[in-house]
Amino acid sequence: MKWQQLYESCDFERNLERLNKLVFETEDAMYLRSRELSKESHIANEVQALREASNRLAEIKIKKLGWTDPRRLDA
Repeated sequence: MKWQQLYESCDFERNLERLNKLVFETEDAMYLRSRELSKESHIANEVQALREASNRLAEIKIKKLGWTDPRRLDA
């Protein structure tokens, strides 16, 4: 399954156990695609979409799954 399909599924998944697994699957797929894209120079749109999806997945982890926001941790 393409990373985009996995990513879109995250917004609609209501089962938190399944969502947690889906987030990891999505991140893996995004990472693998990022590695593929690093070898090509003509795909700026997908690189930007990957960045935006990565940020949105962070929001899902924090807001829906209750993960700690790493930007709010006291050093």
